[in-house]
Amino acid sequence: MMVHIRRVADVIVDVFAKILHMKNNTQLTPKVPQSLPRGRHGLSREFVRTSQRTRLLDAMADLTAEKGYVAVTIGDVVARGCVAKRTFYEYFTDKEACLIAAGEYLAGEVAEAIVIPHDPDMPLYHRAAATIRGLLQTLQNHPSYARACLVEIWAVGPTAIKRRLEVSRQLAQLLASLSLDVTRRQSNARAIHETHALAVISAIEGYLFRVIYFEGAHHLTDHVDTLAQLATGFLNVDMSRLKVE
Repeated sequence: MMVHIRRVADVIVDVFAKILHMKNNTQLTPKVPQSLPRGRHGLSREFVRTSQRTRLLDAMADLTAEKGYVAVTIGDVVARGCVAKRTFYEYFTDKEACLIAAGEYLAGEVAEAIVIPHDPDMPLYHRAAATIRGLLQTLQNHPSYARACLVEIWAVGPTAIKRRLEVSRQLAQLLASLSLDVTRRQSNARAIHETHALAVISAIEGYLFRVIYFEGAHHLTDHVDTLAQLATGFLNVDMSRLKVE
């Protein structure tokens, strides 16, 4: 059983790594102090760069959540992040690249939160609830990132939108693959196709959009049960029986 659990967890991590190109192209930034001491401080170059990049990502997420992506300027970002404008361009080509990087950071946090070992015999609802709870708690812990990357992202531009839709497609592929894996262990389980899985992912994303937009990210965990029921209901639908007369 533990071998099976580890294998599924490895699949999840690998898929997220491919989505975000984290293995080669992306540096996920841990939280560090929000400012550096003036003058000679003896801090390593790596620490300084991590601090600068993190402050820029935080500033971009906060400002986008506060006043919308279109209204944010690079001047706003560097002022909030307490770095020089030339420093911004050492990390990002423009504000779109900065927000995309913020989305990649958030997705990495989500990936870590939802990799939860499950007993393969656990009922579908309980597995869904545990995974969704991890997802919502992570988004609630990063409210500015959640609003910037799930709501404002659609105003950013074609590159960001394409990246966002690709994440949804990869998640659907993962969900379909995991459903097939479960059918090998549970005789009453049913595998779903990628289009079915994409409908489930899209429904969850649409629900999250509405909660964040109308209520705020701080209310996300209030919706664990509702989303778990929604996901379970969608996953249990036998699409082969739904035929248009």
